[in-house]
Formats: sequence, structure tokens, C-alpha cells
Amino acid sequence: MRPIPAFLRRAPGGVFVIAEAGSNWKRSTRAAGLTAARTMIDAARDAGADAVKFQVFRADTVYVPNAGTSDYLSKNGIRAPIREIFRRMAMPYDMIPVLAAHCRRRGIEFMASAFSEADFRAVDPHVRIHKIASYEITFPRLIELAAESGKPLVLSTGAATLEDIDWAVSWFRRHGGRDLALLQCTAKYPAPPDALNLRAIPALLGRYGVPAGLSDHSLDPLTAPVAAVALGATIVEKHFTLNRGLAGPDHAFAITPPELKALVRAVRDCRRALGDGKKAVLPEETELKAYAQRAVQAIRPIRKGETLSEGKNIAVLRPGKRKQGVHPRHLARIEGRRARRAIGLGEGVKGGDYV
Repeated sequence: MRPIPAFLRRAPGGVFVIAEAGSNWKRSTRAAGLTAARTMIDAARDAGADAVKFQVFRADTVYVPNAGTSDYLSKNGIRAPIREIFRRMAMPYDMIPVLAAHCRRRGIEFMASAFSEADFRAVDPHVRIHKIASYEITFPRLIELAAESGKPLVLSTGAATLEDIDWAVSWFRRHGGRDLALLQCTAKYPAPPDALNLRAIPALLGRYGVPAGLSDHSLDPLTAPVAAVALGATIVEKHFTLNRGLAGPDHAFAITPPELKALVRAVRDCRRALGDGKKAVLPEETELKAYAQRAVQAIRPIRKGETLSEGKNIAVLRPGKRKQGVHPRHLARIEGRRARRAIGLGEGVKGGDYV
């Protein structure tokens, strides 16, 4: 396992939560969109997320001119050509520093996925962590730029084969990239639970030796993120919106700010609950271990020199407030021996109490 990037080491509870604003900030006017974006930043910060992420793209550098319509969007009533949708949803480059400054004021990490070389150059001065979306995993120049920036890269792997990921990781390393994290992702909107393949997370950890996480497109705000953390995820990304009823391609499967807050709490609780994996008596258990764990105890006052016998003067019982005796595995050794001292009712029989 390579060294853990600093941004993950700083994450509360060991899980870095990215609130994916995407293009859900978009409104009918620039002013309204900017207000919505700021409100989303505030909501993500108030929910406890570590970062809020936007998407920066231009239609003519993503899809071919005659790409046509998207079947999944058409089924959801959005029938415009995909290039037209991208053109409408594009973020003006001059909004990027404004939103980054607002994030700094609110104390939340600003992130933005770039989809072209020009997008990357617009984003790079304003982010400390780069994110590359799933479908860009085969885009050499974008991966090169991320590597050459010297900044950590979070790379989603939706719809990617192992060969795709092998190449992308190798290309990133070849161009000087150091800190890398991979996200399991299912390229379906929304993604049904039986298509999430969360067991790919430990597979990514084992194969590449880098931090792994989940970019979750499922509807439920908690199930997949919590399960992912239980399987070793240290990054969780989830689309969110101020209102699922708003117009746009990504609102319907996004979660709301209260659901985002619940997600943050749940994944961090899960991470804490995992512990260190070493089975031992915890400090929180010491009181009840002494009070309630069965041991060899006196069931009546025992005189010095008296023969110890199970059921007559000793038994395997919980000691409560009395001193705890030896482990019951010693019972056969104690049976028939004589008490070396007087033992009070309820007191534990210790190792030196018999001859």
C-alpha cells in the first residue's frame, strides 16, 4: 500500500466525503445559478462534507458533433441532443474562482472535474485535489495533466475494464503522478443496488495498492456508502441537489442536504465502528468484564482448610460487585483442594487461594 494522501489523513473519521454538486447548480440565469451554487456549497459544508465538487466541461470537447440523444435521459423526458444539454449546463470559467473563494470562506474543499485540456487549465489553479470522471479514464492528455500537476488525483472507474484501469494507473505514474485514489462506480443513473458491485472496492485496494472508495449513483443515501466503508472505502462521493424536482439531468437521482448530512454521519460512524481489527478487551468493556463475566466464586463462606467442591461451596457465577475469581478452565484443578484462607460469600477464588 502506497502512503495515504494527506487529504485522506485529515478526513474526520477516516472517510473523505465529496458532495457532488455536478451541474445541479444550473438555473435559468447566471445570477440565479451562482446563488444556487453558493447555496449548495453552504449546504454541503453544513452537512459535514469534506469537499463539494462541480463539473467543468464544454460540449464541443466532450462529444462528437452528431452524438445524438441519450436513451436514458430520453426515458426521463430529456430528449434534447446530448451536445445541447452539455452546452446549456456548462459552467462559465469565470465562476470557478468565485466558487473556490466561497469554499475557502466556508472551510470546505473546492473540487471540479475537468473534461478537456482547457477545462483542466481553468480548474487547476483553484483546486488542491483533481478528480477525473469515469468516462475520461481513457483520455491520455487529461491524465497526463493531472499527473504533471503534482496534486492528488481521484479517478472514477465506472464502465471501465481492469485493462482500462491498469493503463490509466500506469499512464498516471509514467507522467510523474504520485497520490492516486480509485473509486468504484456504476455507470447507471440511478444505479440499482444489485449493480453496485461494492466488493470491487477491496479488489481495487488489493490490485493497485492505493486508497479506494465509491462514487455512488444509487438512490438510497446510506446503504451503499456505509457498506462501502465497511469494505474498506475511505472516499465516498454522492450527487446532491437542493431539490430533486428541479429541471436537469442529475437531480432525480441525487440526495437532498438532510440526506447528505445523514450520509456523512453514517459513514463516519461506520468507519469508527470498524476499529483496528485486533480482538482485545476494550477500555469500554473493563467494567462489565469484571462485573458480569463468569468466574469461580464462593457460594457460601469458606473456612481456611475447607475442601473446595463445585456446587457445595464454589460455582461458576458472575461476580457482580465481589472480587472476580479465576477463569472456570481452572475448575478441575481447584476441585478437592483445600482453601489456603477464609473466603467470604460471593468472593472469587484466586490462584493462590488453595493448596
